[in-house]
Amino acid sequence: MKRKRIYAGLFDFDGTIADTEKLHYIAFKKVLEKFALELTWEDYMKKYLAYTDSDFFKVVSKEFGLDLTEEDINSLCLEKSETFSNFLKSGKVEIYKGVKEFIEYFGSKYPLGIVSGALREEIEPVLEREAISKYFKFIVSAKDYSEGKPSPEPFEVALKKLTELGIGFEREGVVAFEDSLYGVLAAKKAGLLAVAVENFYKKEELISYGADITLESFDVKPEEIEKAILDKISKRIFSGERVILVPENRQNTFAFKVKKDSNLHTHLGVLKGADILGRYYGDSVRTNKGDVFFILEPNLYDRVMKLKRKSAIIYPKDSAFMIFLSGIGPGSRVIETGSGSGGLTVPLAHFVRPDGKVYVYEIRDDFIEILRENLKENNLENFVEIKKRDVYLDGFDERDVDAVFLDLPEPWHCVRYAWESLKPSGVLISVSPTVNQTEIMCEVMRREGFILVDTFEVLVRRFLAREGKSRPFEHMIAHTAYISLGRKVNKK
Repeated sequence: MKRKRIYAGLFDFDGTIADTEKLHYIAFKKVLEKFALELTWEDYMKKYLAYTDSDFFKVVSKEFGLDLTEEDINSLCLEKSETFSNFLKSGKVEIYKGVKEFIEYFGSKYPLGIVSGALREEIEPVLEREAISKYFKFIVSAKDYSEGKPSPEPFEVALKKLTELGIGFEREGVVAFEDSLYGVLAAKKAGLLAVAVENFYKKEELISYGADITLESFDVKPEEIEKAILDKISKRIFSGERVILVPENRQNTFAFKVKKDSNLHTHLGVLKGADILGRYYGDSVRTNKGDVFFILEPNLYDRVMKLKRKSAIIYPKDSAFMIFLSGIGPGSRVIETGSGSGGLTVPLAHFVRPDGKVYVYEIRDDFIEILRENLKENNLENFVEIKKRDVYLDGFDERDVDAVFLDLPEPWHCVRYAWESLKPSGVLISVSPTVNQTEIMCEVMRREGFILVDTFEVLVRRFLAREGKSRPFEHMIAHTAYISLGRKVNKK
């Protein structure tokens, strides 16, 4: 799907772009000395990394009973900021190896932004010194939001800025680059793809907080990182996407169009769209009752069987055999009549894409409407041309097509039209529910220039394979239609 792509990149600053965490730690440690508090590097990394300066002092105040006022906290933030600014002026802040090259590559292809708990005046000098500030369309710093990471608010502010800049996006295709556990958590809460660099935390820890991709460093080819991101995005579930949900240890399936505010009610409980959005095919999700459902990508069989319909459809057991007999594939041009809800149209379009075309002739407006809806739902509308026509009277426009499929009450009236539209050796296939229809159709095909005329019936029976008690399933899909076919030859 074209919509499954990279829309933007949002970079954390401290610990992701710039190697500043040790300097922030030293600045915080110096300020806390007046309270006779000893801040270890291990505690800083475990408990305070990713906090804004204000949030840091609020948490410390509560943890150690300092009873700091808002004015006290502002004063401490200023003191810490001045200490850190001295580090900036001394040129002690360096960026990580490979970061500049990656930003130059990624920023030349996608819009970028900074989303950080640092102050703007701490960020801008480093970006300017490294000549990478031009790649960032905006900076979201500590003063631009009220609640920092792990809250998703900083990223929500960034997404709003993308919108204000006229940059369209889907959250599942926006990439957050982080180094901290709280940063990853905030990105995931915002519905973004989280790429975590292992500068301070181990791969396992980052993944446990939801990181979609982990990097040992940015010091690899930028194209390799981009490829890994695109691969992840292609497998991610986007808003509006239809999925198949399968209860654990059961055979029944549910089709569900995933949206943040939509829910699926089942006999095993309620599944929330928000819990599925941004997940990956093959993952599992739980209902409000705790039952497990697995998330599958709909295959062609699922899509046909879950079609919105107003009439009976051609079953996959028949359509699969018909398509096999016809020999069509990518690039083929085919005609179909009597499409109904699209039980055959959808498989035909699936197999002739990307360069082929299905020409559908349908006389009923209600069927045309539902067919268009089903084609759009399956992203196949570009491979089908629909024409409203009584083919008994006016036949078909196309010539030299590869195959013609007829699903009509009296298909023999269109045999001559089919012969005229088919290329030499082309295949005519007709489906009929009764023997009488099939007899007439086959006789007319032989008279009108078709050879190898034959008829098939496809019966499908499931088999329950279970240790010590295997047997045929008690129900089966038996007669649905007779499938007749013939090959065009030139008339004498």
